[in-house]
Amino acid sequence: MAIDPYEPELAKRQRAFQIATKQLNELLNCNLSLGNNGSPEFVDRFNNSVEALRDYEHYGRELAEWIAQKQ
Repeated sequence: MAIDPYEPELAKRQRAFQIATKQLNELLNCNLSLGNNGSPEFVDRFNNSVEALRDYEHYGRELAEWIAQKQ
């Protein structure tokens, strides 16, 4: 899901947030199915989830700040 540089700013920010949300949900659902057994696969997926959570927070804040500035 590439972001079209010609989309309006709000649409670009919404799309980035949607992508981050989808990635986070997929990783969290996968982690729940693995359980916490300390395996290298679990650790990798956990680290990916932390990174996805940071992206989710970043793009959520960007979107909220942009909306607040435009109102």
